[in-house]
Amino acid sequence: MIVEPSLSRRSALRATTAASGAACALALAGCAPAGNAGAKKGATPAEIPTGGTPHQVGKVSELAVGATAVGTANGVDVILFRPDETTILAYSDICTHAGCKVAPHNEDFKCPCHGSVFKGSDGTVVSGPAKEALPRFAAAIDGEWITVSM
Repeated sequence: MIVEPSLSRRSALRATTAASGAACALALAGCAPAGNAGAKKGATPAEIPTGGTPHQVGKVSELAVGATAVGTANGVDVILFRPDETTILAYSDICTHAGCKVAPHNEDFKCPCHGSVFKGSDGTVVSGPAKEALPRFAAAIDGEWITVSM
């Protein structure tokens, strides 16, 4: 005859607590911000990718100086800011906090999900919870067109 040891209530509770603690840790890890959470708030992107093919995203006449807009370059959605007559700045429209789409908001960009605000003039964080600046693309004025290179 083989006698199986019985599981005490205390042992069952310990096993359940350990398992639920591990499950909680995994669930919380899934909620962590995208990207490098240790980046300094408002840090300017280190490098603007150059090269790639320029894609027309809109007409210069449709984006006033000091205004923001959205566009699509090679199937990728971008947000634009025009600081002066000769300059166009283009950024990823994906919030660096949780991956929501940011939208134009006066001279800045705002994430509707958690309220992060990014400067149109350089993509840096004005207010969080995002901690990283928006990635920037090379953009230019080419005749009557705004182009973004990818």
